[in-house]
Amino acid sequence: MEIQRPFSIRIAGIGGQGNLIAGLTLAKALVKAGKYVVQTQNYTAQVRGGPSYCDLLISSKPIDFPKATIFDLLIILHPSMIGQCKYVRNNGIIIIDDTYIKELPLDSFRMTKRKINIQASKLALEKLGNEMFANMIMLGVVVKATSIVKLEHLIDSIKENLNPKYVDKNIEAVKYGTTLTEKFYKPRIERKAKRTIGFE
Repeated sequence: MEIQRPFSIRIAGIGGQGNLIAGLTLAKALVKAGKYVVQTQNYTAQVRGGPSYCDLLISSKPIDFPKATIFDLLIILHPSMIGQCKYVRNNGIIIIDDTYIKELPLDSFRMTKRKINIQASKLALEKLGNEMFANMIMLGVVVKATSIVKLEHLIDSIKENLNPKYVDKNIEAVKYGTTLTEKFYKPRIERKAKRTIGFE
Protein backbone atom coordinates (compact mmCIF):
# COMPACT_ATOMS: atom_id res chain seq x y z
CA MET A 1 0.00 0.00 0.00
CA GLU A 2 1.32 3.47 -0.89
CA ILE A 3 1.63 5.71 2.15
CA GLN A 4 1.34 9.46 1.78
CA ARG A 5 2.39 12.11 4.26
CA PRO A 6 1.12 15.68 4.51
CA PHE A 7 3.13 18.77 3.62
CA SER A 8 4.20 20.45 6.88
CA ILE A 9 4.71 24.14 7.69
CA ARG A 10 5.92 25.89 10.84
CA ILE A 11 5.62 29.67 11.35
CA ALA A 12 7.89 30.61 14.26
CA GLY A 13 8.41 33.91 16.07
CA ILE A 14 7.48 35.57 19.33
CA GLY A 15 4.19 36.69 20.81
CA GLY A 16 2.94 39.90 19.19
CA GLN A 17 4.34 39.16 15.71
CA GLY A 18 1.15 37.55 14.45
CA ASN A 19 2.52 34.04 13.91
CA LEU A 20 -0.74 32.42 15.00
CA ILE A 21 -2.87 34.81 12.94
CA ALA A 22 -0.71 34.12 9.89
CA GLY A 23 -1.06 30.36 10.39
CA LEU A 24 -4.81 30.52 10.85
CA THR A 25 -5.22 32.78 7.81
CA LEU A 26 -3.13 30.44 5.66
CA ALA A 27 -4.95 27.36 6.99
CA LYS A 28 -8.37 28.76 6.11
CA ALA A 29 -7.12 29.80 2.66
CA LEU A 30 -5.96 26.23 2.05
CA VAL A 31 -9.34 24.87 3.14
CA LYS A 32 -10.92 27.19 0.58
CA ALA A 33 -8.61 25.60 -1.99
CA GLY A 34 -10.05 22.18 -1.15
CA LYS A 35 -7.21 20.84 1.02
CA TYR A 36 -7.43 19.02 4.30
CA VAL A 37 -5.60 21.07 6.94
CA VAL A 38 -4.66 20.53 10.57
CA GLN A 39 -3.50 23.66 12.40
CA THR A 40 -1.94 23.58 15.87
CA GLN A 41 -0.19 26.23 17.91
CA ASN A 42 2.22 26.59 20.78
CA TYR A 43 2.86 29.74 22.79
CA THR A 44 3.94 30.84 26.24
CA ALA A 45 1.73 32.49 28.85
CA GLN A 46 3.25 35.84 27.94
CA VAL A 47 1.08 38.00 25.70
CA ARG A 48 4.11 39.49 23.97
CA GLY A 49 7.75 38.54 23.71
CA GLY A 50 7.54 34.81 24.44
CA PRO A 51 8.29 32.14 21.82
CA SER A 52 5.34 31.04 19.74
CA TYR A 53 4.81 28.97 16.65
CA CYS A 54 1.99 27.72 14.50
CA ASP A 55 2.12 24.40 12.63
CA LEU A 56 0.10 23.33 9.59
CA LEU A 57 -0.28 19.93 7.97
CA ILE A 58 -1.73 20.00 4.47
CA SER A 59 -3.02 17.12 2.37
CA SER A 60 -5.43 16.32 -0.42
CA LYS A 61 -6.64 13.42 1.75
CA PRO A 62 -7.82 13.20 5.38
CA ILE A 63 -4.95 13.55 7.87
CA ASP A 64 -4.62 10.73 10.39
CA PHE A 65 -1.95 12.08 12.72
CA PRO A 66 -2.06 15.84 13.45
CA LYS A 67 1.56 16.35 14.52
CA ALA A 68 4.79 17.03 12.63
CA THR A 69 8.31 16.89 14.01
CA ILE A 70 10.15 18.06 10.89
CA PHE A 71 8.91 20.56 8.34
CA ASP A 72 8.86 21.02 4.59
CA LEU A 73 8.56 24.80 5.03
CA LEU A 74 9.85 26.90 7.93
CA ILE A 75 8.94 30.59 8.23
CA ILE A 76 11.06 32.33 10.86
CA LEU A 77 10.18 35.82 12.05
CA HIS A 78 12.47 36.39 15.06
CA PRO A 79 16.15 35.74 15.94
CA SER A 80 15.21 33.79 19.07
CA MET A 81 13.56 31.14 16.87
CA ILE A 82 16.50 30.55 14.54
CA GLY A 83 17.17 27.23 16.28
CA GLN A 84 14.01 25.96 14.57
CA CYS A 85 16.15 25.50 11.45
CA LYS A 86 17.19 22.11 12.83
CA TYR A 87 13.64 20.92 12.22
CA VAL A 88 13.66 21.57 8.47
CA ARG A 89 13.25 18.50 6.30
CA ASN A 90 16.08 17.54 3.97
CA ASN A 91 15.82 19.86 0.96
CA GLY A 92 13.00 21.78 2.67
CA ILE A 93 12.33 25.51 2.34
CA ILE A 94 13.31 28.18 4.88
CA ILE A 95 11.91 31.71 4.58
CA ILE A 96 13.46 34.16 7.03
CA ASP A 97 12.68 37.71 8.08
CA ASP A 98 16.31 38.80 8.20
CA THR A 99 15.63 42.33 9.43
CA TYR A 100 17.17 41.22 12.72
CA ILE A 101 18.45 37.71 11.87
CA LYS A 102 22.02 38.01 10.69
CA GLU A 103 23.19 34.42 10.35
CA LEU A 104 21.83 30.89 10.23
CA PRO A 105 23.06 27.78 12.07
CA LEU A 106 25.61 25.85 10.03
CA ASP A 107 23.48 22.72 10.38
CA SER A 108 20.75 24.27 8.25
CA PHE A 109 23.10 24.50 5.27
CA ARG A 110 23.65 20.75 5.41
CA MET A 111 19.91 20.14 5.31
CA THR A 112 18.85 22.51 2.53
CA LYS A 113 20.00 25.24 0.18
CA ARG A 114 16.45 26.36 -0.49
CA LYS A 115 16.38 29.60 1.52
CA ILE A 116 14.75 32.97 1.00
CA ASN A 117 15.76 36.01 3.05
CA ILE A 118 13.31 38.90 3.18
CA GLN A 119 13.61 41.98 5.39
CA ALA A 120 9.91 41.74 6.11
CA SER A 121 9.81 43.79 9.34
CA LYS A 122 11.89 46.60 7.84
CA LEU A 123 9.80 46.65 4.66
CA ALA A 124 6.53 46.52 6.60
CA LEU A 125 7.58 49.60 8.55
CA GLU A 126 8.72 51.47 5.43
CA LYS A 127 5.85 50.45 3.15
CA LEU A 128 2.91 50.09 5.55
CA GLY A 129 3.95 52.10 8.59
CA ASN A 130 4.07 49.23 11.09
CA GLU A 131 6.17 46.08 11.56
CA MET A 132 2.99 44.19 12.53
CA PHE A 133 2.33 43.56 8.83
CA ALA A 134 5.55 41.56 8.39
CA ASN A 135 3.64 38.31 8.91
CA MET A 136 1.39 39.02 5.92
CA ILE A 137 4.34 40.09 3.79
CA MET A 138 5.84 36.67 4.56
CA LEU A 139 2.60 34.93 3.50
CA GLY A 140 2.81 36.80 0.21
CA VAL A 141 6.36 35.49 -0.23
CA VAL A 142 5.05 31.96 0.47
CA VAL A 143 2.38 32.35 -2.22
CA LYS A 144 4.93 33.51 -4.79
CA ALA A 145 7.71 31.09 -3.85
CA THR A 146 5.61 27.91 -3.53
CA SER A 147 2.20 28.44 -5.20
CA ILE A 148 0.86 26.35 -2.32
CA VAL A 149 -2.34 28.39 -2.40
CA LYS A 150 -3.78 30.96 -4.78
CA LEU A 151 -3.54 34.62 -3.86
CA GLU A 152 -7.30 35.07 -4.17
CA HIS A 153 -7.94 32.34 -1.59
CA LEU A 154 -5.55 34.05 0.82
CA ILE A 155 -7.21 37.42 0.27
CA ASP A 156 -10.66 35.89 0.87
CA SER A 157 -9.36 34.37 4.10
CA ILE A 158 -8.03 37.75 5.23
CA LYS A 159 -11.38 39.40 4.52
CA GLU A 160 -13.28 36.77 6.47
CA ASN A 161 -11.01 36.25 9.47
CA LEU A 162 -9.08 39.41 10.30
CA ASN A 163 -10.14 42.63 12.01
CA PRO A 164 -12.00 44.70 9.36
CA LYS A 165 -10.03 47.75 10.49
CA TYR A 166 -6.81 46.19 9.16
CA VAL A 167 -8.08 44.14 6.20
CA ASP A 168 -6.96 46.58 3.49
CA LYS A 169 -3.46 46.93 4.94
CA ASN A 170 -3.10 43.16 5.33
CA ILE A 171 -4.17 42.60 1.72
CA GLU A 172 -1.69 45.25 0.61
CA ALA A 173 1.03 43.48 2.64
CA VAL A 174 0.29 40.08 1.08
CA LYS A 175 0.30 41.52 -2.44
CA TYR A 176 3.53 43.36 -1.71
CA GLY A 177 5.11 40.14 -0.45
CA THR A 178 4.46 38.45 -3.79
CA THR A 179 6.71 41.02 -5.48
CA LEU A 180 9.73 40.43 -3.24
CA THR A 181 11.16 37.20 -4.63
CA GLU A 182 11.66 35.52 -7.96
CA LYS A 183 12.58 32.19 -6.39
CA PHE A 184 10.17 29.29 -6.84
CA TYR A 185 10.28 25.93 -5.05
CA LYS A 186 7.39 23.74 -6.04
CA PRO A 187 6.06 21.87 -3.00
CA ARG A 188 4.69 18.38 -3.25
CA ILE A 189 1.58 18.27 -1.09
CA GLU A 190 1.72 14.47 -1.12
CA ARG A 191 4.98 12.60 -0.81
CA LYS A 192 5.57 8.90 -0.65
CA ALA A 193 6.89 7.80 2.70
CA LYS A 194 10.22 6.02 2.43
CA ARG A 195 9.99 2.27 2.89
CA THR A 196 12.54 0.55 5.04
CA ILE A 197 13.64 -3.03 4.50
CA GLY A 198 13.13 -5.17 7.56
CA PHE A 199 14.04 -8.68 8.52
CA GLU A 200 11.51 -11.33 7.67
